[in-house]
Amino acid sequence: MSAQGLDLAGLRRVYGRAGSRWFYTRVARNARHWGWTEPGQSKWRLWRAQRQLEDVLGRKLALPAGARVLDAGCGAGVVARAMALRFGLAVTGVDVLDFHLAEAARLSARARMGDRTVFRFGDFHRLPFDDGEFDGAYSMETLVHSYDPPRALAELHRVLRPGGRLVLLGPMSTGPLDEMEPGARALIEPYLDAMTMTGSKVYHAGNLSRLLAEAGFEVEEALDATPYYLPTSEAVYAYFRLPWEILRRFGDPAKWLNLRSTVEMYGVREHVAWYVHTAVKPSR
Repeated sequence: MSAQGLDLAGLRRVYGRAGSRWFYTRVARNARHWGWTEPGQSKWRLWRAQRQLEDVLGRKLALPAGARVLDAGCGAGVVARAMALRFGLAVTGVDVLDFHLAEAARLSARARMGDRTVFRFGDFHRLPFDDGEFDGAYSMETLVHSYDPPRALAELHRVLRPGGRLVLLGPMSTGPLDEMEPGARALIEPYLDAMTMTGSKVYHAGNLSRLLAEAGFEVEEALDATPYYLPTSEAVYAYFRLPWEILRRFGDPAKWLNLRSTVEMYGVREHVAWYVHTAVKPSR
């Protein structure tokens, strides 16, 4: 794809195929994110790890009940509902996939949370909101899909009020791809293309704080959370290595991109970091 616009077809390929939808519904309980495991906890408790990662987000947002928060790339709304239920936030989720928005609205209605979570179409490079409309915003592992991360960060800055808070959670390479060991790069780059993770070719652990600053944010913290994420990587690799090998040899591997992500990326884990960036839009 070009770096000029949204690759909607690519995102539909990643999230809309039957294998991916089965994986997210049955394995991840409608979430689209990884997990957080504390030292001493069992790595096999994957759903607990997901909930704990959501709690990390809520604590980093550090907003009072009733605060207006933007979920940039809301998926099925699992994180939005967690922020509303556990932290009392009023969450507006945006996504570019119609089936994600339909699922998010359905699940929120079933949970009787339609008054605390709202979902609408929105590309976080061109958000349909006024300046300063939100007290906080977050991206739970969705900035990887940005075709223009500086533009996305500028938009998130625009829709936050002065003093508003931004939290970014997700994976990234430990450094620029062109400085990576050739074998690892040969595996990672085709994977990023297949998963429409264009943002991961632009930002990495060494420059995301700078990009946030250039967008006008003050970075409070750039937490290397890799040790907390690795237990989930280890567990899902153990669970799905054999199923992936069977599907790769005897089925259509293109239908199971998410299984591929849990298995193949484990082999280059030393080149991937998981970060939690917390930033503030200055009040001045």
